[in-house]
Amino acid sequence: MLAGLNLRTVFASLTPLLQHVRADLGLSAGVAGLLTTGPVVCFGLFAPLAPRLARRLAIERLLFAAALLTTLGTAARGVGGTAGLFAGTLLAGLAIAVAQALVPILVRVRFPERAGVLTGGFSMALTLGAAVAAGLSVPLEHLLHGWRGALAAFGVPAGLAALVWLVPAAESGTLLEHAPPLRLHRLHGSWSIALYFGFQSMAFYTGLTWLPSILEAHGFSEGAAGGLQALASVLQFAPAFFIPVLAGRRRTQTSLLVALVAIALAAIAGLLTAPGAALLWMPLLGVAQGGALGLALILPVLRGRSGPAVAALTAMALSIGYLLASIGPFLAGVAHDATGGWTLPLLFLMAVTAAELAVGIPACRSWTVGETPTETFSGLSRTRG
Repeated sequence: MLAGLNLRTVFASLTPLLQHVRADLGLSAGVAGLLTTGPVVCFGLFAPLAPRLARRLAIERLLFAAALLTTLGTAARGVGGTAGLFAGTLLAGLAIAVAQALVPILVRVRFPERAGVLTGGFSMALTLGAAVAAGLSVPLEHLLHGWRGALAAFGVPAGLAALVWLVPAAESGTLLEHAPPLRLHRLHGSWSIALYFGFQSMAFYTGLTWLPSILEAHGFSEGAAGGLQALASVLQFAPAFFIPVLAGRRRTQTSLLVALVAIALAAIAGLLTAPGAALLWMPLLGVAQGGALGLALILPVLRGRSGPAVAALTAMALSIGYLLASIGPFLAGVAHDATGGWTLPLLFLMAVTAAELAVGIPACRSWTVGETPTETFSGLSRTRG
């Protein structure tokens, strides 16, 4: 929960302040989109390192190191102007890439009988962090007299998480066992998981980056736009928790996927045709995106029979998925620069959301991959010291 709480604050804290950052640093919409795209690229590039590192270093120690680097990167955003902002964001992105890949693996292999509940708790923590960051960034900007202090302040909760993780990191270690390669690139279902993860992430990060600006363009104040973004994030809590629980109790998850995509499409269509009613559309979008995140996180857990299989599926999903998702905020920013309006970016967001259904159906069917291990903790070995 503490690890998940800090995996989205680096993004959600920036978007309500993006207009001020752009004006202060002279950034175009496309370049500003890179502030969200860059860390997502890090997710894709460095997520495959997580299983390899976990075979050599204890997962608890890796999570402590990731929390510490997240603290340093987040704090660095408030120092050094454009260079500090981009360097700190990328450093935090690298750490978050490793942490987000490790937590679902640890949940599955240590507590397989409660994987749905614990994955739900983890995904709920992700949405909680995003909500807190979106809601507090503007008040912190006023309190700390500028966006630099507001962004750097979110290093504090990451630092607290690092302190807490220091205890299990010092006391014991959990190593992921080696296993034969699964050749997931030949399995259609694994590509479906990865692409679904990619499109739901693309929809989330595109909306996270530009929806506050879209709302401001339609007459909402900066504080109101940030508040609506925070409201949408708050309403992600319940579906982010319950969708993994429900998914874990079903052989297939297709009906959940269809319902989530339908709600999201209705919300985006509402923002496009009646933006003044954003108080209705933003909560609907939050519910749908929270559920989509929970489903994306639980699918590798459900389809892998063993710890190494879950690790491989998770690494593939995060790597391919985040590399795909990384182009979303940039493309939406370019679309806005080209047209001067927000209609085309919203249509792009609708298309990405619809693609979730097209690619996600095979992932939601009943299938598994990997051998079921006989060892304690399902594919993990324990070390002391």
